[in-house]
Amino acid sequence: MTFDPRTRVPIRTLLKTIEASCYNRVLLALARLGEPLEVELPALRMSIRAERRVWVGRSLINDIPLMAWLEFQAADRGLHEPVPCRLHLYHFHAGLLAGHAPQCLAAALEARLARWPRGGSHRVASLVRRAGSPEGKRP
Repeated sequence: MTFDPRTRVPIRTLLKTIEASCYNRVLLALARLGEPLEVELPALRMSIRAERRVWVGRSLINDIPLMAWLEFQAADRGLHEPVPCRLHLYHFHAGLLAGHAPQCLAAALEARLARWPRGGSHRVASLVRRAGSPEGKRP
């Protein structure tokens, strides 16, 4: 079931920042593994569905939405700078998990990326001119 945080009123909205390493790891995983990504975090008893514009945390026990990170302001920042965003809380105790969830998500995605096959599509192309190719034209 897809959850759209714009259609539900949160209990509380907070301005937060996501560490650059966490945000960058999620974006890298989305680019390599596809979008959306569903990641279970058993230690927190929740799962997170990550997309480029929104990350939604749901309970593993009863599948209700707990929190959502959205409105990432990543356009004018360096790769090492934290990313401001909004955190919507939909459960009274969601704030207790919100601080740990991005780091747990990044760690789980790091493990998935470590298993990601690195194929020939990531090779560096040779810049040596091929015999018989005209001057100034790419082979």
